[in-house]
Amino acid sequence: MAPVLVGITVLLTAAWGATAIFRNQSAALRHAVWACALAAALLLGPLRWSAPQHVVAQALLVVLTPTVTVAAGRPESPLNLLRIAFAVWAFGAVLVAFPLLNSWIELRRIVRGAREVRSNWPVPVLTSSRVSGPLVSGFLRSVIVLPDDASSWTASRRRAVLAHEIAHVRRRDPLTLALAHLATIVYWFHPLCWLAASRLRAESERACDDAALRIGLLPSDYAGHLLDLARAFNPQPAIAMASTSHLGSRVKSILDPFVKRSSAARRNWLAAAFVTAAVMAPLTVLSLHAQQAVGSGSIVGTVSDPNGAVVPRAQVTATNQDAHNTEVATSGLDGTFAFRNIPAGHYSLEVRVGGFAAAHMNNLDLVSGGTLQADTRLAVGGLSEKITVVAPGSPVPQVRATSTGGPIRVGGNVQAAKLIQQIKPNYPADLQAQGIEGTVLLSALISKDGTPSSITPQNTSVNPEFVAAAQDAVKQWRYQPTLLNGEPIDVLTTITVDFKLQP
Repeated sequence: MAPVLVGITVLLTAAWGATAIFRNQSAALRHAVWACALAAALLLGPLRWSAPQHVVAQALLVVLTPTVTVAAGRPESPLNLLRIAFAVWAFGAVLVAFPLLNSWIELRRIVRGAREVRSNWPVPVLTSSRVSGPLVSGFLRSVIVLPDDASSWTASRRRAVLAHEIAHVRRRDPLTLALAHLATIVYWFHPLCWLAASRLRAESERACDDAALRIGLLPSDYAGHLLDLARAFNPQPAIAMASTSHLGSRVKSILDPFVKRSSAARRNWLAAAFVTAAVMAPLTVLSLHAQQAVGSGSIVGTVSDPNGAVVPRAQVTATNQDAHNTEVATSGLDGTFAFRNIPAGHYSLEVRVGGFAAAHMNNLDLVSGGTLQADTRLAVGGLSEKITVVAPGSPVPQVRATSTGGPIRVGGNVQAAKLIQQIKPNYPADLQAQGIEGTVLLSALISKDGTPSSITPQNTSVNPEFVAAAQDAVKQWRYQPTLLNGEPIDVLTTITVDFKLQP
């Protein structure tokens, strides 16, 4: 998402610069620039996500001395952060879209209830008592809506109003306005997007003023009509002639005899689209990957168990994702390890020691001259036992269901539990006679005195008689308990019992 936001910022900033350069050109040309920039902003995200990316490495010199503490077993949850960000974006988008949608629905009701006026104008002209100023509605089939009192207007005012509104229709301004509204909904959090939509609308009004003046209307008369109609109601999704937005600058532009009032010819639109595409192309396919300048830093940390006891002689491997170097260290008697003067970059750590599950830490950023504190808390995997109960008979085909058991983190200097007494389960006689086989997966807690408890089946599709037979036998098993730093602890184990028939 960040590259897309950067690209949108570059596009809209470039459009702002271009319109500043063209400030002495026609409003129609500036309108074309803003329209192309907003269209490119809406297309940038989909194009970037679908187009192949080319990574450009850029060396950056970073001189910092931060100390960061990273604890294993507490992984980041980027998925949750993405969900929160999406929820915030969706909430903002709804807040922006709701008033626009409400205004659009109200405008559609006005158009449906309006009366058509017979005229020779190339665009349908309607009148309604629910509007107090002229406006254009609809970007597929546009119509002009006038207030009921338009019949009392002078011929000069009617001509000025219709010339302005017909210019909106011919320029397809309702479509570009809808495009601007969509951009503000999608990128409601980006101030440049709101600025671009505002400038697009202002240049649209100026371009239509210029179009009305090109047919021979007197600038002073036209400005007078505009000021008289300035109080007209202006629904957001529609385009009204006498919008109060930028009214002063419009009147000044109308009365300025040196303003260029040419329309945006097709070649101007093509030029604006070509330049926009040229700016957009590298933003779509290129990704800037910042690499730190050659330098070194240190990664230090302590390996410990859940009770806080240090774990010596643990092997720690640090892998640099940028320079592709791999460093290896061993924790001392006090559990500490250190990588001194290693190349800066993005590292991942792996910690291994006998009796423990491997611990992994990713996305560790070591800057030049920095020290990264990476403390690790190890976990030990759960035990597992498997026993097969064989009885005479011919099995019938069946579907077996199995699942996996989860480990319990116990840590420390571990002496694993040992099974010292095992009672084999009895094969249920009726299931043996029917030729039925099955596999039971149990989880059990080996207590400090070595007795199994909380014996719970993990698979649900196995025959209940197999489960009962397995549980009855496991209850009689005895273990030498697991020792953590010389003290017995509870540990979780998984037990697999296969009931098989042998012809």
